Amino acid sequence: MKKTHVAVVMGGVSSEHEVSLKSGAMVSGNLDRAKYDVTQAIISRDGLWKFPGEDPLDIYGALPRLRELRVDCAFIALHGPFGEDGRLQGLFDLYGLPYTGSGCAASALAIDKIHSKAVARQAGVRVSDQFLLTRAEWDQGGALKRVAAEFGYPCLIKSPCQGSSIGMAIPKDAGHFKKSLLDVFMYGDLVMIERFINGIELTCAVLDTEPAKPPRALPVTEICPVHSEFFDYEAKYTPGACNEITPARISPEFTKKVQDIAECVHIVVGCKGFSRSDFILDGDDPVWIEVNTIPGMTETSLFPQAAAAAGIPFPEMLTLFLEEALGRKK
Repeated sequence: MKKTHVAVVMGGVSSEHEVSLKSGAMVSGNLDRAKYDVTQAIISRDGLWKFPGEDPLDIYGALPRLRELRVDCAFIALHGPFGEDGRLQGLFDLYGLPYTGSGCAASALAIDKIHSKAVARQAGVRVSDQFLLTRAEWDQGGALKRVAAEFGYPCLIKSPCQGSSIGMAIPKDAGHFKKSLLDVFMYGDLVMIERFINGIELTCAVLDTEPAKPPRALPVTEICPVHSEFFDYEAKYTPGACNEITPARISPEFTKKVQDIAECVHIVVGCKGFSRSDFILDGDDPVWIEVNTIPGMTETSLFPQAAAAAGIPFPEMLTLFLEEALGRKK
């Protein structure tokens, strides 16, 4: 039987380049070689595509090369802008190349924390209170008074279209707020200021690979950073920096609430194949934070842990992703 040729696309131009390389390497190393021929396509930080043993190509040369190599499906292991935000997905749509994960529109919506929160709120999901702040408004003054009046400290500052907790801070006072805000403005001239909720951090993976069947939530994971204040970049990707407990140490009732919300958001955002929603538990009420359409696939990543807890080994999980992607084309 002819094998399916899969190009694992990794790297990219975003600030999550290194994490993407780790995800791509894990995916490449665990794809079932009895079913798949695998080619790594590494995108450099300056946007050049590198295929094994070949000179780098720009995008205009890379797309024809994928066709020359007779690639049947792309496994997208890119994180952040220009990989997880719908741009590459739209390009592959135009090119007629199947790919894993959500489509162009859902990817663009999910990575945008402002608009995905609005959609989730419209669907009846509880999200944290927020207001938006531009660089021009900050320069005009008055923002500190608004933060003190509406949220107080600590609060959250987020760049709305970054992942892996990049462009995020939890300032404890006005002085820390000023410094943190300027750091986050490095990622763009618009930030979200959110109310801080002190509670248990949870995440819930959703698998959506069975034709004509609704998506199903996997076991909920409880996130307990060892040293970090929250589930930041270090806690996410440093082995031993975070204790992840699956299933989470919460009641069956709370578990069902979190799973129902994760499935709901997956549907209303329009995700396909898989997603992972993050939460904070405010007393007995889950507060939805965001949905990830290309969650990490590194040795410390949460989606593979949830799949394993559901009895799905890593290679089998990857096969489910690919077969769903190929099935959509059919």
